[in-house]
Amino acid sequence: MFANQTKSVFLLEDLNMKVVKNFVNHIFLTLFLLVSATVVWAGPVNYFSAVDMMENEVILINADTDAIIQAPLNTLKGWPGGRPQHTVISSDGAALYISTDASESAPASVVILSAKKYNWEAGSVKLKIKKVLTAEAAGTASTFSVPTQVNPLQPVASWTQPPMTQMHGPSILPGSKYLYFTQWTDNKIRVVNTTNKKFAKDADPVVVNGVTDQTHGVFFNESGTLALGTGYYYDNGNIDLFSVDRKSGDLDYIESIRLGDSSAYAAFTHYNTWLDDRYAVTATMQFGPTSLTPAGVDIIPPSVWLIDTQEGSAEKILDMTNFVDGEGVLRSPSDINVGNGKLILAEEDSLDDSFGDDGFISIFDFSDRHNPVLIKRLQPGVELPDDFAVSHSISVTPDERFAFVVSYASAYILKLDLQTNSVAKVYGPEDGLTMPHGGYVSGGYR
Repeated sequence: MFANQTKSVFLLEDLNMKVVKNFVNHIFLTLFLLVSATVVWAGPVNYFSAVDMMENEVILINADTDAIIQAPLNTLKGWPGGRPQHTVISSDGAALYISTDASESAPASVVILSAKKYNWEAGSVKLKIKKVLTAEAAGTASTFSVPTQVNPLQPVASWTQPPMTQMHGPSILPGSKYLYFTQWTDNKIRVVNTTNKKFAKDADPVVVNGVTDQTHGVFFNESGTLALGTGYYYDNGNIDLFSVDRKSGDLDYIESIRLGDSSAYAAFTHYNTWLDDRYAVTATMQFGPTSLTPAGVDIIPPSVWLIDTQEGSAEKILDMTNFVDGEGVLRSPSDINVGNGKLILAEEDSLDDSFGDDGFISIFDFSDRHNPVLIKRLQPGVELPDDFAVSHSISVTPDERFAFVVSYASAYILKLDLQTNSVAKVYGPEDGLTMPHGGYVSGGYR
């Protein structure tokens, strides 16, 4: 009998434990459902960021809904001053990195911000400065070898020699904690450790004398093993190849790949875009020789090049054209990008004898890398706004469905549909834009 009573007590205790356990599980499930209904869990988003340089604002666009937020920067506590130049937005939209120009009173900086409480309907976001990294002190002068005009084809534009330090061309090393900016106005590549929010102690700055001068960005292949630097200046006809130390973030110079040969070269590259771990494309802007051009050497006019990093060679795949419907490039291609099997060129009018008369966006079938075929050239007054000029930069969303094209000169941001090769949305002066610049898409590497 005693044994049966003991057994009954054990059974009762077991039953009570099950009841309590079920009750606790029910409470946790209820709480989970309540929280899930009110909280947006962190994860990849489809956002585009830029700055309005004249208004000291950050511009944020939801690529899925077309909603826009314009938030002031110079009223934030800790803002270092200086004109904002370029942006980077994290894949989840929670972090922003903004570079600023040096002035007589403000340093050149990388400003790290958190972004919370996006309210797209109200057009608001909560921004907070987490850290300011000073790259150069206020008043730090630029270093350029200033050319003179020697040929009617190539004037020397004043915008190509800003007086003080500017930080351009941001990029992310894939699968790492490292973010890169380049001081285009001198020869420094800056490396930011996004984990400790400091310049990388074992890598920053990267300087290679005679190589990294006037570099506008170093851009990485998908594996993050190689980087290509541009030469955003007159008579820089090289694309510079680096290997990557993924542990420290340091770059080791391998070689410079000539866009041409000893008798003729193309020059003045703004961006490049990787196609895979071996090949990339770039585009050149310079029309003719300057005083920096060696005697007896010709300048190849604006063109597009396929770069083979394994062979260390470059092949010209598009020449210049003088016709809107012609195969080739019509204006200096300031940016080049690839999405949905297409090659996209931002053709800006900035290096000839008059600035900003127009600007075009060209879309090519890129199924054959060696032979792009023109699909459509979007032009002002037809697909583009009547006053559209200086098509400056292209940011392709990671799903390759859309591209954002920025014109700082005519105050437009255009959203392109890469399936229909058309303009899906126009943001411009009517939206309060004054000088948009420095576009970046969440989840992108450049």
